[in-house]
Parts: sequence; C-alpha cells; structure tokens
Amino acid sequence: MQRAIRHKTIINAVRGSSEARIADLTRATGASAMTLRRDLDELALQGVLRRTHGGAVALPARGTRLPYSLRLETNTGLKQRIGAAAANLVADESSVIVDDGTTCTAVARALAGREVTAMALSIHGAAALGERPGTRIVTPGGELNGDELSWTGHRAARDVLDFRADVAILGVCAWDEDPGLTASTMQDADFKKAALVSARRVIAVTTPEKFGMTATFAVCASGAVDTVITSRAPAEARAWLAAAGVELVETGP
Repeated sequence: MQRAIRHKTIINAVRGSSEARIADLTRATGASAMTLRRDLDELALQGVLRRTHGGAVALPARGTRLPYSLRLETNTGLKQRIGAAAANLVADESSVIVDDGTTCTAVARALAGREVTAMALSIHGAAALGERPGTRIVTPGGELNGDELSWTGHRAARDVLDFRADVAILGVCAWDEDPGLTASTMQDADFKKAALVSARRVIAVTTPEKFGMTATFAVCASGAVDTVITSRAPAEARAWLAAAGVELVETGP
C-alpha cells in the first residue's frame, strides 16, 4: 500500500474508533508494525493524531478550539516561524487585518514596529502589535469574547467590513478540500468572511494539523485564499491546494 493511502487509512481508522491499535492497523494496511509506528509518529508530529502506548487516538475532528492558554503553549516555535514568514509578505505602509488566535498573534508580534496600519481582531493581537513603537493599531468595537479576548457582534463585524485592507491574515480552525475553510463558531466564520470581503489579498496561517479537518460553519472555498503559510502540509492537502490555485509556503519543521 502506498504511503499516502496508508496514512489516509490510518487517519480514518483513528477517527472511527476510540483507539486504533497497531495490530488493527496492521490488518487494515498490510504494513509491518515497525512501519506503522513510524507512520503514527509522523502523523502525531503533524498534529493529525495523538500517540498512545499501543497505537493512537484521534484529535477533535470538527475543529473544536482548545482554551487559548493551552493553545498558546503548543507549537510555539513553529508559530513564530509562520508569523515571521507572514510578516515578510506584508509591505510597509500597507493596511492589514490580523485575525484572532495564537498563530495570528505570532504574526502580530512579527509585525510590531513596522510602518503598517493593522486592525487587530483580538486584544492579544493588539497587545502584540504594540510591543514596539511605530505600528498604527486599529480595533473594531463591540463586546469581547472572554477566552479569546476577540471582538464579537454585528458592530465589530461592520467595522471589519469598513476597513479597506491590502492584506488579511486569517487563522484556520479547519480546512479540507470540501467544503474548504470552516470555523467552529458562527461568529468566527462571520468575521473571517468580513475580512475576505475587505482585503485585496488573503494569507492564511496555520499549523498542519488543521488540514483534513472540518468544523461546523462554512467560511469560504479554498480558492478564496491566495497564500497559506504552514509547515509539512500533508501530501493530500498539497494536491488540493495546488488545484485550487493556493500558493503554499512551508517554513520547515
């Protein structure tokens, strides 16, 4: 069985049971236990599943967000690299929307001090942008989400629509070939849609475990995104991203 097909078989097996054991995966794929352990280690490194002593268990398949404080401590080095790569694609004297979420906060931190006008969709992002002087920081109005410290409500969404951005930096909750980008809350989907309308260019930033997942609320088809910055994108995702015309930028491990 080819590696890509074997990985897909493993992912389906893990998501279809409480725990997929090595012995079960051996029967399903015909691969040796040693090969499957390597596969599971690789998929765990990508964030697709979590290793157990004798196999693996699934991560949430519907794009459910963990608390912000827990996500902040996960993949910190990778998020910093993604943030730096995204900031390098933002020209001086341009306007930029920075979505909420820990990866977008890393982008905000990399933009801090740059001569840009940035609308931050969370307090975390605004604070990161203000770590060095020189950046003009704009925020929407309305209420704040208690965990994300992101703005909510129709007023804030309208403010995003009224902000004419050269670039929108979008975080990713879940992204699969069909239906494309999805979000775990209707509010998050609405804000991302507003950013898509407001911006001339859309850059998505994500850690690789978000590929192949779907959440409840539709955001956009893959082709609405111009560039995605990630690391070690799964082979299947590379194929459908290319087919949709999305530029893939990988920052390394």
